[in-house]
Amino acid sequence: MNLVRTIHSGFAYSKTWPAKPELNAIFPENKIIFLTQKAARYLPVLAILTAAMQFKLLGVDFLGQILAMMLLLVSMPLQGWYWLGVRANTDLPPALINWANEIREQIQKHGQAASGLGSPKNYLDLARLLQQAYQQLDKSVMRRWF
Repeated sequence: MNLVRTIHSGFAYSKTWPAKPELNAIFPENKIIFLTQKAARYLPVLAILTAAMQFKLLGVDFLGQILAMMLLLVSMPLQGWYWLGVRANTDLPPALINWANEIREQIQKHGQAASGLGSPKNYLDLARLLQQAYQQLDKSVMRRWF
């Protein structure tokens, strides 16, 4: 069940992370989320089409290999969500904790409530904080951080 919980955590993390281009230089999440979403959309269809084509060309003798190929293609989005789940629960390095605390203080300084967010401890907390910062702070304040 830990695997399912990690994949679910990764899916939730992919929905929480703010997809802003200025974060691309610092974090790989935008790329992983984009590729995982595209894989979840297109790879099942590709798996069925290639399996049908291989079954027609190769026949029943290669059914094991065809099924293995289908499972590989269909599991790729799960691998992306697994990586995101592990990343979401990874502790932040001290430099990122300090940076996140500065952003949280900036939110509070501009008169906004930090909606119960304490000091961020992992990447999921950082995603929530960044999402809130993008919603509440204007672009000039956010440009200062990047």
